Amino acid sequence: MISALLFAFALQAATTDPVEQACYDKDHSQMAMNRCAGEAFERADVELNRHWKAVLADSDTEWKTIMIEGQRGWLQYRDNQCEIVAFAERGGSMWPMIISGCRAELTRQRVQQLVDLLSEGD
Repeated sequence: MISALLFAFALQAATTDPVEQACYDKDHSQMAMNRCAGEAFERADVELNRHWKAVLADSDTEWKTIMIEGQRGWLQYRDNQCEIVAFAERGGSMWPMIISGCRAELTRQRVQQLVDLLSEGD
C-alpha cells in the first residue's frame, strides 16, 4: 500500500506529459487522477503506434519480422511489469491510476527507443 502511494505521488511529480500534469493539477480526486492517467496512456499509445508504423515502413522483411516479435514481447513485458507495480492495489481505487500511469511511462520510454531506431538509419 505504501509503495503504491509513493508510486502515485512520484507519477504525478515526474510526468513528462504537460497535458497529464495539467490534468492532475486541476483535480486531485481519485476518479480524476484515474482519468488523467488513463488519458496519458492513450496519448502515449497513439504516439507509440505512430512511431511503430514509421519503423516498420523503413525496414526490410527479415528486420520487420524480428521487430514485430520484439514488440510483442515488449508489450507483454510492459503489461506484466505494470501489473507487478500495481499488485498491492488490485481491486482498490488507485489501481487504474497506477496501471495506466505505469503503462504511459513505459510506453513513452518505448517511443523514445523507436525514435532512436529511426534516427540511426539517417
